[in-house]
Amino acid sequence: TQAGQCLSRRRLLYLAGLGSSGAVLAACGSDALRVVEGSTSSTVVSATTPDCVLTPEEIEGPFYTDLNLVRSDITNGKSGSALDLKVTVVDATTCAPIRDATVDIWHADAFGLYSAFTGQGDSADIDTSAESFLRGVQSTDADGIATFTTIYPGWYSGRTTHVHLKIHFADRTHVTTQLYFPDDVTNTVYSNNDAYAERGPKDTSNYDDGFSAALNSLRMTLSESATGNLATHTIGIEKA
Repeated sequence: TQAGQCLSRRRLLYLAGLGSSGAVLAACGSDALRVVEGSTSSTVVSATTPDCVLTPEEIEGPFYTDLNLVRSDITNGKSGSALDLKVTVVDATTCAPIRDATVDIWHADAFGLYSAFTGQGDSADIDTSAESFLRGVQSTDADGIATFTTIYPGWYSGRTTHVHLKIHFADRTHVTTQLYFPDDVTNTVYSNNDAYAERGPKDTSNYDDGFSAALNSLRMTLSESATGNLATHTIGIEKA
């Protein structure tokens, strides 16, 4: 079968992002990827239907907590550049949108702080354990879409700008991953909005971030919106 001929798409994307596979990923049918033997590049090449690619895993990180905050606006009054985040969840085999998947996201504020944890900030002396900013859960609609109103995430040392995400469906977690922003858009946001001025430019680019293993397949599409930016990305999961 095609699945037997192609290595796990999630594994291939992970290896490609690490630059350790020594191969290019290319189309293998309508919704899979294959290794092109003998290549020394680690560039990810989308399949003929790129939105159907199984989304690769990324580390959960130390700041996940299950608060079950079902809400679309997760800003909690935090200052920053307005961001609408639209996540579409599809079946990685059939490309069909998945209704009633739970999209769980969390990210840092303009100062690089996460809510709900102690030991925040550059000196690890800020306590946000009583707060719940920039965390939320939404269920996908009939088109597989969940939308969040938030702010553009800030940065903290050693990491590029990112959003953490989990997809739950049919009583299990299907993927834990991170989504990334184009560096040029991030640099513009940070230089043009006062909320990010104290920290200034981030110290780690997308490609210098050692945790962004599958960067090419996890970088979101950014476009301007009426209030700030719209970030969109499609997440492919194995529904069965």
